[in-house]
Amino acid sequence: MIQRQSMKTKLVCSVLTALLLSLTAFTGRADDITAVQSGNWSDPNTWNSGTVPGANDDADIPSGINVIVDTNVTIQFIYDSGTVTMGTNATLDILTDAAIDVATTLDATAPGNTVIYSANAYDAKPQDYYNLVFDGLGTFYNGATPNYGAVNMNIAGDLTISGTTSIQAGADITIGGNLTIGTTNVATSLDCSVAAVVVKGDTVVNGFLMDLDGSLVNPGGEAETNNFWGNVTINPGGTWNVSDVTTWAVAGSFTNNGTIKSKGYGSITFNGAGSIAGKAFQIKTLTINGAYAIGATITLTTNTPTLNGTLIFDLADTNQLILPAYVGTAFYYSGNLEVVNSGASPASGASFAFFDSPNGYGGSFASTSLPNLPAGLNWVDNLAASGSIAVIGGSV
Repeated sequence: MIQRQSMKTKLVCSVLTALLLSLTAFTGRADDITAVQSGNWSDPNTWNSGTVPGANDDADIPSGINVIVDTNVTIQFIYDSGTVTMGTNATLDILTDAAIDVATTLDATAPGNTVIYSANAYDAKPQDYYNLVFDGLGTFYNGATPNYGAVNMNIAGDLTISGTTSIQAGADITIGGNLTIGTTNVATSLDCSVAAVVVKGDTVVNGFLMDLDGSLVNPGGEAETNNFWGNVTINPGGTWNVSDVTTWAVAGSFTNNGTIKSKGYGSITFNGAGSIAGKAFQIKTLTINGAYAIGATITLTTNTPTLNGTLIFDLADTNQLILPAYVGTAFYYSGNLEVVNSGASPASGASFAFFDSPNGYGGSFASTSLPNLPAGLNWVDNLAASGSIAVIGGSV
């Protein structure tokens, strides 16, 4: 009986092994396919096999041959010393760590094209792209690597970081479209150490936007500046680590629904027009050069802000700028103050505090604009005494 069970077990194991080997052969990499002439990727005549390389294949592009990606392509990896040229609106998705060989030239500047690295970002090519997506794992570094050296990158369209991919900016990165850090994960990040990042579109952070270097200076000896020309949104689960060695500049609106961390004298400079909204947050200090509606309560933990622009407060949603007592300095006014009212008209005796500074107030606004009141009511400016304004007149 025992012998018959043993024979039956061996038979079952043999069948399972055969099935597994068959499945492995079916799902494994199919072929190494070589380009024999320049032409479109989708043309079977371009390839020695007479078939177009697919998702399980790798592509050999020999020297002197230029293959144009004229469709949406998924490939294991690409190698040899030829050229791959992205066509307009085409997509190239590379699935393995080998990615694109150092010897292979990639021209990814055609309008609307997208290159996706779905494996280890370490082997991605640091160069110019139109749309660039990291959707795998590992760290991409465009600094002084043995294969490439330091490479400044211009991404004409969007940069998307997802999966568990981190990017460390070892050389300057300019993004002409939007930046999306698309995964709520500590490992999904853009680290602006060593170099400057410019985003001309909008920035959305679900992971980490940070600077881990702690000693960032450019060759001239001054701190680098990271410029966000559009809106910046920190979503729930996202974190912006505002360090004191980098100048962070925003020209659009800023919405915080996640976490803001600030160390040293970390500061954000707001240079354009828009709003600062979302959850209340703490930051070391800030500078406002443009015109910004204060839609969130902001606590400054090192020193008074620099107010060269216009602060806009709404009576219907009174947020505050707070300078705690332990900072040890007074809150100094400058720039312009504009108060609007999107709600009901205030009654006599109402008071609205926009600033909170136990150590007092100094300076003055160059101009102050307050909303109209019903007949018989007047504003009292208590900004120098308590950081507030009040309504008097009529029946209190």
